[in-house]
Amino acid sequence: MTNRLHRVAVMGLGLIGGSLMHAMRQGGLEVVGYDIDSQTMAAASSAGFPVAPTDAAAVHGADLVVLAMPLPQVANALASLAPHLAPGTLLTDVGTLKQPVLDAARALAPHARFVGGHPLAGTEESGWGATDPMLFRDAPWTLCLEPDTDTESWLRVAELVCDLGAKPVPTTTAEQDTAVARVIGLPHVLAEALALTGLAGGPLGLSLAAGSYTSGSRVARTRPDLVATWCDDNPALVTALDDVIERLTSARDDLAATKSVLPLAEAGHRARMNWEHRSFEPVELRVDPTELCAHGRLGGWITAVLRDDDGVRLLGMRPL
Repeated sequence: MTNRLHRVAVMGLGLIGGSLMHAMRQGGLEVVGYDIDSQTMAAASSAGFPVAPTDAAAVHGADLVVLAMPLPQVANALASLAPHLAPGTLLTDVGTLKQPVLDAARALAPHARFVGGHPLAGTEESGWGATDPMLFRDAPWTLCLEPDTDTESWLRVAELVCDLGAKPVPTTTAEQDTAVARVIGLPHVLAEALALTGLAGGPLGLSLAAGSYTSGSRVARTRPDLVATWCDDNPALVTALDDVIERLTSARDDLAATKSVLPLAEAGHRARMNWEHRSFEPVELRVDPTELCAHGRLGGWITAVLRDDDGVRLLGMRPL
């Protein structure tokens, strides 16, 4: 890895945090982990990964601290480790919702330089046993830019994300939370509803369940407490649910009136195929927060952070 980071502390060793430890160590970074669960710590240690006995020991001397614990644990974790962070320590996270973490970081660790992050690379599995060093390859990874975000800190995290093979997407906290309501929160709510509705069909229906049911309800296998952290306290999910309920109600009314769902099927098919067949072009971007957020808003991402004697250049891709 070309990133100038030398020591990284990963706080939370579940699927995302554990996979980060794997990937960063493969890239040559010194990385140490910590988790409040002793069994998770033991599993990581048995696999040959360095773990610290306390959060204070983990963050001591770290260039970057990654908050990788579930959202309900973030505030307590920050309150505990913040006194041990050196002023100016780079701090990031990997949570689905960004506003609660941003608020906690500002309140509890104002002396750190926080850059909110969210790798969209999870699976329905969880825990240290599900970790995968290749998890982030080609995955979108939102990196939040706020008016008070330190630009150099953002660039350093973006470099790391590029080195991991992921796609840093510049965005604001509010825009990221609004977007994930529709592409993460809503699919999980629908999967849970589909799993229940299918079950209500009785044993015959379940014995006939094939690709449509299993694919549609796949993420209902995710730990329920994690699903709740991705959905709760995000007002944008209410709006997304209103949207899908309106579409479902329209389909229901059409069927009750002996009409066809063909218009819905055609529109949905077209939307999915257009998404799958998007084309992209390379671009060069200035290190300007407004320009970068506009790039992300249009569906673009960063491919490289290049440093030379003339400064920093950003390469990226954007939809045609």
